[in-house]
Amino acid sequence: MPKPIEPSPNNAECERMITASPVGVLVMCTSSEPYAVPMNHAYSGGKLYFHCAPTGRKLDMIRANPRVCYVVNREFGEPGALADSRKCHGNWESVIAHGRARVIADQEELRSAFLTFGRYFNPSFTLEESALQTTSAIIVEVDSMTARREVPGEGVAYWSWSLDR
Repeated sequence: MPKPIEPSPNNAECERMITASPVGVLVMCTSSEPYAVPMNHAYSGGKLYFHCAPTGRKLDMIRANPRVCYVVNREFGEPGALADSRKCHGNWESVIAHGRARVIADQEELRSAFLTFGRYFNPSFTLEESALQTTSAIIVEVDSMTARREVPGEGVAYWSWSLDR
């Protein structure tokens, strides 16, 4: 049996990967029913920020089980090179963040989350107060991350992130 992979501690590399792409997949589970939804995110200070509709399956699942993971996967280099090569190895990287999600209920925290999210994408973002009535937000407090980067000819590297570092 092969030895389990032991990622090298590297918070900076994991954070670089999670911020390199604004889109990932939020994965939730209740009972034996998994659910995954593509979302865009903001990352700041060990937290992931999401905005969404004020009701829906995603929010119901988070309330029932706050344990989630968030996956960001990115191909880099020449666009489409991996698909064009018809090979399973290419220039790509991924990061998986594990943590606890919560739906924000407090209006001041919701305002702060929207500002964090908006300014992540546009530093001059201003919040329209009406958005607080028609939109919800989710914060994931990240417990851990693992990352993988593969470059043909250079090999594969594995990293981990921890609150302790």
